[in-house]
Amino acid sequence: MIIRVKKGATEAEIAEVVRRIEANGLKPDASQGVDRLVIGVIGDTRKVGEDLFLELEAVESVHRITRPYKLVSREFRSATRRVKLGDLTLGDGSVAIVAGPCSVEGRDMILTLADEVKAAGAQALRGGAYKPRTSPYAFQGLGGEGLRYLAEARQRTGLPVVTEATGTNRHPREDGSIEDERILDQVVAQSDVIQIGARNMKSYGLLEECARLSGPLGKPVLLKRGESATIEEFLLAAEYLAAYGNEEIILCLRGVRTFESKDYQRYSSDIAAIPILKRQSNLPVFFDPSHATGDRHLVRPLALAAVAAGADGLLLETHSDPQKAWSDGQQCITPSELERIVKDVRKLEAVRGE
Repeated sequence: MIIRVKKGATEAEIAEVVRRIEANGLKPDASQGVDRLVIGVIGDTRKVGEDLFLELEAVESVHRITRPYKLVSREFRSATRRVKLGDLTLGDGSVAIVAGPCSVEGRDMILTLADEVKAAGAQALRGGAYKPRTSPYAFQGLGGEGLRYLAEARQRTGLPVVTEATGTNRHPREDGSIEDERILDQVVAQSDVIQIGARNMKSYGLLEECARLSGPLGKPVLLKRGESATIEEFLLAAEYLAAYGNEEIILCLRGVRTFESKDYQRYSSDIAAIPILKRQSNLPVFFDPSHATGDRHLVRPLALAAVAAGADGLLLETHSDPQKAWSDGQQCITPSELERIVKDVRKLEAVRGE
């Protein structure tokens, strides 16, 4: 539900609107527009009639939100949410470039690569310390050690760090007992942006806990679309984060599973979802051409297509020597290729608003 306040309403009249919202077990979310105040009503409003607010002197109109997702919808907040990523402001029309390896392979590797991606023009560093993999035998990441290396790379380069969070790892002790490793706690504490990967998009308990931990710290969450998730399911996953305390959300598309053969592309690139999400939601939208294609030769054209379609940022897997990468080397671009993409993106960025 959205309450539009009359122009010139007094503070006392507005306070009465807020009081009535809270008296019904709901939460107000005020947003000051160009010439008037809009108050979003958060919670289950099904038993609350519009007349409860229309009778108040300060209220101009009351509208119910028709979407199943509320807080992240354009109906609730018409302006794109500005999300901070280091010195960047996402959602202001510019394009952010986040680059780095699929997985952190060692201290020297990530420090060298951090220098290279910064020199190429990237504005943030991505890298996996914890890697949820399809096969239990594949490299699962360096864990806490990898987080420490990422923190050192941030200190060295000034680049904010984006890394993925998962749930809890269980490690057997020598005495036969089990030690639980709280991965989410570590990632929230040590990263600048918490990534929720495609596999965990529907892990609603993880989304809730992530929002509760990261929200008070003002740390954004980069939420990836599940490989078989509809746009509505994707936005409802974002709604979980918003409803449980963190509205600093970045949506990230990374291709969807279709009938296409992996001989041509790993997934089908969901470029059309960029303008759809920007029309339906108030959140900035990223695109990950590395995972969408699985082929480094397709990364540049898909990256540029995404920017032309209105993406607010790109997530690009980059490695100094892709042939020797411990994971996903076939989709990693080199720092020199990254530099070329960054230059092309800046040219597109300058003209796409015309």
